[in-house]
Amino acid sequence: MVLAGAAIGLAAAPHVHRLDPFAVVALAMAGTVCAAACLLVVEPVWILTIGMLLSVFSGNWGNLGVHVPLDRVAIFGGIAVTVLRSLLSEDTPRLEVRRVHWLMVLLILYAVGSAAWSGTLTTHGPLFALLDRLGVVPFLLFLVAPAAFPTERERRILVGALTLLGAYLGLITLFEAVGAKGLVVPHYITNPALGIHAGRGRGPFLEAGANGLAMFACLVAAAIGLSWWRDRRVRAGAIAVIILCTAGMLYTLTRQVWAGGAAGILVAMLADRRLRVWIPFTAAAGAIVVALSLAFIPGLSSNVDQRTTDQSPLWDRLNSDAAALRMVEARPALGFGWGMFGQASVPYYRLAKSYPLTSVTDAHNVPLSNAAELGLLGLALWIAILLAAIVRPSVRRAPPEIELYRLGLIAIATAWFVQANFTPFDYAFDNYVVWLFAGIVAGALATIRPRDGALNHASTTGSPAGAALAIR
Repeated sequence: MVLAGAAIGLAAAPHVHRLDPFAVVALAMAGTVCAAACLLVVEPVWILTIGMLLSVFSGNWGNLGVHVPLDRVAIFGGIAVTVLRSLLSEDTPRLEVRRVHWLMVLLILYAVGSAAWSGTLTTHGPLFALLDRLGVVPFLLFLVAPAAFPTERERRILVGALTLLGAYLGLITLFEAVGAKGLVVPHYITNPALGIHAGRGRGPFLEAGANGLAMFACLVAAAIGLSWWRDRRVRAGAIAVIILCTAGMLYTLTRQVWAGGAAGILVAMLADRRLRVWIPFTAAAGAIVVALSLAFIPGLSSNVDQRTTDQSPLWDRLNSDAAALRMVEARPALGFGWGMFGQASVPYYRLAKSYPLTSVTDAHNVPLSNAAELGLLGLALWIAILLAAIVRPSVRRAPPEIELYRLGLIAIATAWFVQANFTPFDYAFDNYVVWLFAGIVAGALATIRPRDGALNHASTTGSPAGAALAIR
């Protein structure tokens, strides 16, 4: 519990103004008390699920007048409680450390060493990119997901929570699109002086791309829930969330959101022969939602036309990608150091023949950013982890109770990877959700015997009684 409290204290520490040793000790003690209470009373699934919901406000707690990152407190607390329960209780699932987890440890140690060498380890941006994008927290979620979401009951709690989150994000984005600022909560979202992408559907993230991918993940969760919810009102609500999030992705006015969402749905449906026949219907339904939105949302059609013809974001990406490739060519093995792209890339920008020269602080391409900063060795480690933790579980045959989550992982991971090639991608929720789904699927598949496909232990479906979000 002391370790849990220390983790919570360290999670909150970077956000506490004028941090001193007494503040660290106070946070650790408070975290210890909280972890102790949670260990005895609250299941990890609830702590982690609440942390996931709160992570949409990550980085913006100060705009809410809150100086402690509540999402990190919940996420680190949930991880700590899951680990402690696994170690101390015989009635809870055990954490299983596999080879992919050691690859993750190796990559994090390598990145920490790179950051220490380049002097960026204690710098705000690179530190949180290390935590959220590379990333320490996603890998920890991947580790504890099988123990925190071991049965269908826990997984349905997560799906229900993400569906409710989708209703919130979809409505907020709709209110932004129609100009109903009074209905946008929290109100910092409408402040054009904060964040980027003012005037677009950026939601609590203050960034349209992050909001779009979050809505897509919630759309996928609603579709999973729709397959086993039987109450007509609940099913109607899930369908409404799917429509809201589809329209909300359009309102972001962000092309990588559109491309990622379309690719995610297509790849997931192609992965299951039973869904392939529904591809034309799904495409038609999406087209209807888009057409109705363009027809009835004032100004949306002209905004979409303007965004689709805007070339400046394309120039930014072409220039930063070219600079990153030149950096890899200059230092192929170890790169320039974690978090050094903005500073080290300046000499590597060149004027192209077909488009003007622009520059950005962060590379708008995660694979190229990793290659430029960590070198080809770091990139190879990162790719190996993606293949082992996300791609391999996605292509394996899954038991019936996991199949929907496998398809959901395919959809979310595809959209995530598409967007990762067009954005710095430092937003917590978008990175957390894909690794959480990957951990759930990979953990379930790890229990299958390789010879006969039987499960090593029975997967029980818990009753949703007492779980407000596990709706049948």
